[in-house]
Amino acid sequence: MNKIDQEFLKAYFARYKRALRTSDFTGLMKFRDLSEQVRDKGNKLIFAGNGASASISSHAATDFTQHAKVRTVCFNDHNLITAFSNDYGYSNWVARALESYADNGDLVVLISSSGKSSNIINASQYAREHNLEVVTFSGFAPDNPLRKKGLLNFWVDSHAYNVVESVHLIWVLAVANLLGQPDKNADFIQNHFMDYEHALFETDYSGKLVKFRDLCRNVCEKGGKMIFAGNGGSASIASHAATDFTKQSKVRTVGFNDHNLISAFSNDYGQEHWIEQCIDAYADPDDAVVLISSSGQSKNVINAASMARQKGLPVVTFSGCDSENSLRKLGDENFWVDSRNYNVTEAVHAVLICCVVDMLIGKAEYATSDP
Repeated sequence: MNKIDQEFLKAYFARYKRALRTSDFTGLMKFRDLSEQVRDKGNKLIFAGNGASASISSHAATDFTQHAKVRTVCFNDHNLITAFSNDYGYSNWVARALESYADNGDLVVLISSSGKSSNIINASQYAREHNLEVVTFSGFAPDNPLRKKGLLNFWVDSHAYNVVESVHLIWVLAVANLLGQPDKNADFIQNHFMDYEHALFETDYSGKLVKFRDLCRNVCEKGGKMIFAGNGGSASIASHAATDFTKQSKVRTVGFNDHNLISAFSNDYGQEHWIEQCIDAYADPDDAVVLISSSGQSKNVINAASMARQKGLPVVTFSGCDSENSLRKLGDENFWVDSRNYNVTEAVHAVLICCVVDMLIGKAEYATSDP
C-alpha cells in the first residue's frame, strides 16, 4: 500500500474516532425514553430523509419495529415519493406525507447531513405547527437550520458526508439497541460504543479497502458494474452504496431492492434463491458482486455467492459474528467485523463501504447535493 493511501485512511478513521468519542450519550438515552413513551401510548415513530438518510430511515424503521418493538414507519415507497413530489413539489412532499399519515402523539425523526434540505426543514415546520415532537440528526455547520427544530438535536461535527451519515446510522441503531435492554443501565451505552471502537479501530482493514477500491476502478474501466445485495439492514446499506458509488464515485452500481423485483423473484424461485436468480438475470461478464450478511449465514446470500462464482464474477463479502461463517470463505476479498452485535456489524459494514466511495473520489469532503 502506498503512502498516499496510508495517510488517507489514517486521517479518515481518525474522523470517526473524533465523532464517536463526542457522542451525546445523555441525548441518546433521552431519545430512548421518548421512543418508549411513544410505544407505551400505542403511537409510532416516523423517520424521513433523502438519499443515504432515507436508507438510514429504512434501516431504523425495520429495527425499531422488529427488535425494539416500537411501531415505526418511513416514507420510502417509490409510489409515495413520486406521487407526492409530482403533485406538491419535492420541497413539500415529506410535510404532505406527515399530513396524511401522522397521528397525534407520534414522534418524527428527521435526518439531513447538511441540515439544509428544504423538504426536511418544511417537514419539521409542519410537525411543530401540529404538535408533533421532533428529533433531528444533522452535521456540517453547527448553526444549520435543522439543528434548531427538534426537541432533541443530534449533530456530527464533520463536513464529510459519509462520516456524518455513518455516525447518524450508528447513533440511531444504538437507540434501537437501548430499547431492547431489560433495564435502564446507563453503562450499556458506553459499553456499546466500546464495541464500536473495538470493531472499527482494532482491526486493520486498510489492505482490503485498497484492493476493493482497485476492483471498483477495474470494473469501471471495463464498462462493468458493481452489484450489491443483502437482507434487512444490509439491503439498506446496499441501496446507499448503489447511489453513492454511481453518483459520487462514478462507478455504475445497482442493488436489487425494488419491491416488485424482490417479491416476484422470491415468489417464483423461493426466498433462498431470489438473489442468485437476480444475478443470473442481470449480471454481465465484467461485473463484480458485493454481498452483505451480518451473520454470514443467510442462505440467499450464500447461494448468490455461489452463482457469482459460477459465472466467473469477482466477489466481495461483508460479514460478522462467527469468524468461521460460511460467507467469509466465498469471496475474493472478505471483510469480517469482530462483533456478535448485529447493529454494530451493520454500521461498521456501512463505514467500510462508504470509505471506499471516498477513496475512489480521493477525498472525504466534497461538494454535493444534500442527502
